[in-house]
Amino acid sequence: MGNQEKRGILLLIICLAFYFFYHVRVILLPFILAILLAYLINPLVEELIDRGQPRIGALIFIFGLFITIFSFILITFLPAIIDELDVLAHRLPDYAMRLESLIDKVNIKYQRIDLPDTVTTILDKSINRLEENTLEFIQKTSGVLLGLLSRMFSLIMAPILAFYLLKDLEVIKEFLWSLIPKRRKKGIKVLLGRVDRSLFGFFKGQLLVSLLVAILSTIGLYLLNIKFYLIIGIIVGIFNIVPYFGPILGALPAVIIASFSSSKLVLMVVLLFFAIQQIEGGVIAPKIMGEEVGLHPIVIIFSLLAGGELLGIIGMLIAVPIAAIIKELLRYIIYELLISVDNR
Repeated sequence: MGNQEKRGILLLIICLAFYFFYHVRVILLPFILAILLAYLINPLVEELIDRGQPRIGALIFIFGLFITIFSFILITFLPAIIDELDVLAHRLPDYAMRLESLIDKVNIKYQRIDLPDTVTTILDKSINRLEENTLEFIQKTSGVLLGLLSRMFSLIMAPILAFYLLKDLEVIKEFLWSLIPKRRKKGIKVLLGRVDRSLFGFFKGQLLVSLLVAILSTIGLYLLNIKFYLIIGIIVGIFNIVPYFGPILGALPAVIIASFSSSKLVLMVVLLFFAIQQIEGGVIAPKIMGEEVGLHPIVIIFSLLAGGELLGIIGMLIAVPIAAIIKELLRYIIYELLISVDNR
C-alpha cells in the first residue's frame, strides 16, 4: 500500500471518529471532565511517587484529601446555597414583573422628551429588545440552575473515571505509545510537550484566578447587602474561566438584582465589578497566570460559541483548552505534510 492510500485511510478514520464523537457528544462530558481532572492531578501524583509512595497509595491520599476538603465546603456552604436557591426560585416571577415595570417607566420618561422620529424608533426597538432579552434571562435562570443540577451525574462520574485513568496511566501510555510508528515518536513527543506547557499554565492560573475573583465578589456583594450574594459569587467565579464573555455574564445577575433596590446600588455593584476586574487584570492574573494558550481572540470567541452550542455552559468552560489542543494538532499535521512534500 502506497503512502497516498495510507493517508487516505487515515483521513477517513479521522472523519469517522469526528462523526462518531459528534453524535455521542451528550455522553462525552464525564469523560472530558475526567481527562482534564486527571491531567491536573497527575503532577501531584508523580510528586508523591518520586518520594517513594506507590501509585495507588498516592492516589488514595490525594483523592481522600480532595474528598475531605470538598465535604467540608459542602457541609459549610451547601445549606446556605440551598436556602438562597429556594428563595430565588420563589422570587423569580416577582423579579420579572418588577423588571418589566422598571423598563416601562424608563420608556415613559424618554417619550416625554421631544426627540426626532428616527431616534424614537431606535429607542423603542432597543427597549423592547432589552425587555424581551432580560425577562427571558430571568425566567431561564432557574432552568439554567436545574440544567447544572442535571449535570451532577457527570460531575460525580468524572472523579471516579479520573481515578481509574490515573491508576492505569502507565499502562495506557505504553499502549498508546506502541501505536505510534517509531519515526513519528519524536514529533509526537514535541507536540505533547507544547500542549502540556500551553494547557497546564492556563488551567493552573485560570482556576486560581477565578477562585480569588469569586471570593472577592462574594465579600464585596455581602458588604453591599446584595441578596443571593453567595450564589452570585460562585457564578462569577465559574464564568470568570470563560474569556471575554465570562465577567459580563457573571456580573449581570448582581446588576439586575441591585436594579430592584436603587440606581445608586446598581452603580455601586458596577463599580465593585470594575474594581475587581482591574485588580484581576493588573495584579492577580499577571502574577499567577502561566503561559498563555496563544490563540487569536477571533479563534477564542468562535471556540466559545461552538462549545456553548455543543455542551452548553460546561462546553464554554472547556472550549479554550480544547481549541489550544486542536491548534497544536493542526500545527503538527501541517508540519508533517510539509516535511513529506520536501522529502519527495
